[in-house]
Amino acid sequence: MRFSLFFFLLIPFTGWSQKDSSVLRLLFVGDIMGHSPQIESAWNRDSGKYIYDSCFFFLRPIIESADVAIGNLELTFAGPPYTGYPRFSSPDALGTALKNAGFDILCTANNHAADRGYEGLDRTLNVLDSLKFIHTGTFRSQAERDSMYPLLVQTKGIRLVLLNYSYSTNGMPFPSPGIVNLIDTGLIRKDIERAKQLHPDLLIAFMHWGEEYERFPSSAQKQLAWFLFKLGVHAIIGSHPHVVQPIELITDTLAGIYQRPVAWSLGNFISNQRDRYRNGGIMALLEVRKDSAFHISLPEWIPVYVYRKPPGQGQRYFLLPPSIVADTTAALPFVIESAERERMLQFFTDCRDHLPEIPEGCCSQKESAEDISGR
Repeated sequence: MRFSLFFFLLIPFTGWSQKDSSVLRLLFVGDIMGHSPQIESAWNRDSGKYIYDSCFFFLRPIIESADVAIGNLELTFAGPPYTGYPRFSSPDALGTALKNAGFDILCTANNHAADRGYEGLDRTLNVLDSLKFIHTGTFRSQAERDSMYPLLVQTKGIRLVLLNYSYSTNGMPFPSPGIVNLIDTGLIRKDIERAKQLHPDLLIAFMHWGEEYERFPSSAQKQLAWFLFKLGVHAIIGSHPHVVQPIELITDTLAGIYQRPVAWSLGNFISNQRDRYRNGGIMALLEVRKDSAFHISLPEWIPVYVYRKPPGQGQRYFLLPPSIVADTTAALPFVIESAERERMLQFFTDCRDHLPEIPEGCCSQKESAEDISGR
């Protein structure tokens, strides 16, 4: 890492994918949750340690194929006692597993950032630093925010500014002297003005917003999106509703806005929520190309189902894309029981029905119930 002497953190970053040096591939996922059953499942009796790596095993090749992978860390690493909802604190091993899976940047501004007060916020950032994550959204002090925000990442000759804000901290006392970026249009305007001084090629806002369990964006989301686009933001990624909301390309020729993508909500990346629409999420890919002109597109998305094995010893949670469950040669370490298979197929169908305008990713070949029968 290299620190600037100005008002931002400049981080040179070398991505994994060298297939096309002219295209920057950004992968986004939604809510990374840590409910109590997930914590219990991660405990490995043989080693006496928490282990989460197998949760992400089937997604690791997809995540590593991106140049930069970004997610919403909706929990704290506040240390024991480890707890789920309503005040999350997960074992540090979850952070290690996310790093091993290929994630690079974690956004921390969300309604659970203050679950364990300042000590929890501070320890979470310490854990992320120790694991060499890039992170933004919460800060130990105003001075730290002034020196590290807006976040500027430079890779493949492209300068990317990432903004991150939350609608609230669930009424928890503000973790003074810590800072959680809250949605405030005056503050956001000032931050974007500062960001433009960095001469970025791309401005992306990762917003923790919207109404829980609502499958369509609220009027407040839409108003805020227009506000951000008119200030020069190029793309918006959303989290918080815990369900997938549509992806749209916004165009307003009078305002000079052309095909700017907004993913209103990516849903749950990993959680213990099991109701329909809440038992998974999507990964969204943004591609950025810089040649004689600058191009940004959202070419594809991939649905991910949170498969939960029946109770028993060992890890119960596995994130499954359609390509894995459709591959009859895949050696899955479990048999997907009939009822769970139907819920998984329903989730994939719901996502496809909800996102008809944006192509499903090439890593997500459509399958039928017959494709995974008996697995």
